[in-house]
Amino acid sequence: MDLADLAIRVMEFLGGPGIALVIAAEALFPPVPGEILLPFAGVSAAANDQHVLVPIFWTTLGSVVGGLGVYAVGRALGLDRTRALVRRLPLLEEKDVDMAVRFFDRHGFPAVAIARFVPMVRTFISIPAGIERMPVRLFAAATGLGSAIWNAAFVVAGYFFGVAGGEALEGFVRIYSVIVAGFGLIAGIGFVMQRMRARRRDDTAGSPRESPDDPGDVGSTLER
Repeated sequence: MDLADLAIRVMEFLGGPGIALVIAAEALFPPVPGEILLPFAGVSAAANDQHVLVPIFWTTLGSVVGGLGVYAVGRALGLDRTRALVRRLPLLEEKDVDMAVRFFDRHGFPAVAIARFVPMVRTFISIPAGIERMPVRLFAAATGLGSAIWNAAFVVAGYFFGVAGGEALEGFVRIYSVIVAGFGLIAGIGFVMQRMRARRRDDTAGSPRESPDDPGDVGSTLER
């Protein structure tokens, strides 16, 4: 059983609170993308004859709670300790934190809201919001606004396929899972390759060069 299957089972077993719990955990553990889970919240609501607003509410609540958890980490650590922590993580660098902070400082509320539309970014944007001590209510409002719009698109799609049922639902689940998995794999490989190339360039640029004080240069200097 993979993480996505486990998450779906938790959602089915606990209902609305389980949906909120899983989506909140996705903010803290991005390897389980919410885009896989959100349509199944809609499918489950349709199967239980719930209104489509019910899963939208629970998923948005989960997004806000998860975002607040990451926000609290950034606020507790501050900039220096966050940068020190990132130095110990693979494939992440201090400049990633600095860029996120600059982006947040420049755009503020819209940055938090729009970041909810981008996997991984929606998690990281909460850290500079905490570092810069954005008011909690304002952060929750921005996260809730962006999350409600983004979540609704996926939940409603799953809801309508759940209402249709039968072969339409089976085809949706099969094709959707393959598409999301493919995009996730491509994005992951692209990120790793880009970061490895960047590190090779940094290593090359930082390689030692001969200095004028090298012993090999002394003879030529004396000859002149």
